[in-house]
Amino acid sequence: MIALMTIQLEFTPDIQAALNQERYDYPDPIVQRRMETLWLKSHDLPHVQIAELAGVSENTMRDYFRALWDFAGYPLYVGVWHT
Repeated sequence: MIALMTIQLEFTPDIQAALNQERYDYPDPIVQRRMETLWLKSHDLPHVQIAELAGVSENTMRDYFRALWDFAGYPLYVGVWHT
């Protein structure tokens, strides 16, 4: 039997605003894509739609969420890919 873990991420309005800005302004395009994916997640879109809009596979999208969770833990904070 395989146990599935659901990662719960919560986004404050301040975090949403920061993600919105970073998805355009951050100098690294890979980080911009990660921020875009998180920004879409912050709007409670279905994962299928997030992956399609961000131009990534669902596995990659989940990897972004998992990496954020592993690095930042909870509560979520912006800046995880800035280090």
